Amino acid sequence: MTKIFAASLLSIALMAGVAHAAEDRLIIVNGVAEKGLDPNMVNLGIEVWSKASTAKQAQQLAANQYKHIKKTFDEYKIKKEDIQTDNYSLNPEYEYDQKLRQNKMTGFRVSQSLTVTLRKVEDAGNFLDSLVTEKKSMDSGTNVNSISWDSDKRSQVETAALGDAVRAAKMKAEEIAKAAGVKVKGVSKISHSTGHVGPQPVFRNYAMKMEAADSAPTEVSAGQIKVRVEVTAEYEIN
Repeated sequence: MTKIFAASLLSIALMAGVAHAAEDRLIIVNGVAEKGLDPNMVNLGIEVWSKASTAKQAQQLAANQYKHIKKTFDEYKIKKEDIQTDNYSLNPEYEYDQKLRQNKMTGFRVSQSLTVTLRKVEDAGNFLDSLVTEKKSMDSGTNVNSISWDSDKRSQVETAALGDAVRAAKMKAEEIAKAAGVKVKGVSKISHSTGHVGPQPVFRNYAMKMEAADSAPTEVSAGQIKVRVEVTAEYEIN
């Protein structure tokens, strides 16, 4: 019984050694491919805010402000599925009273955060201008907090770049194998990661109101989206 057990252990050890040896006979390489494409979508982070002495007044001011930007959404034919409320908050506001040495409530603030997708990139500048009201008010307004570019064709470009990255990895492995005097048998393992980077345009601070009705229109530059694909491949060698 002891001899059988010892033989089993020896067999397992030998198998583990063979597996370890096979695992060691690998060439591990990475392949990278990058492609550019023109964006056809603009994603905007928009905030509608208001403040007043009572919660009801703050809500009403925010509702009026939202009506204004809703007209802009309709004007630029933005679909309902391209408008999403990410957050809505109604909170009391405080300021510190030096005499009483304690916080004193001064009113209420409403904030509604939206993500809006504009599918005509050429309209981005005019769309931003349309969000701003010319009414002078310190009690409500619209902020544009972020802007990013994207394309509904990005997945297709990623797939094409993936093939290029795999071919680049294979060429690299074959070149290493040739220099080392061995041959590539096949792929043992392969994994990939993708990412994209788009330029972040600079535009005026929309927390402020326009100073004049004839102010210069906003210009934003879309540039190109860079789609980057990287693969890591392990090739068996003989």
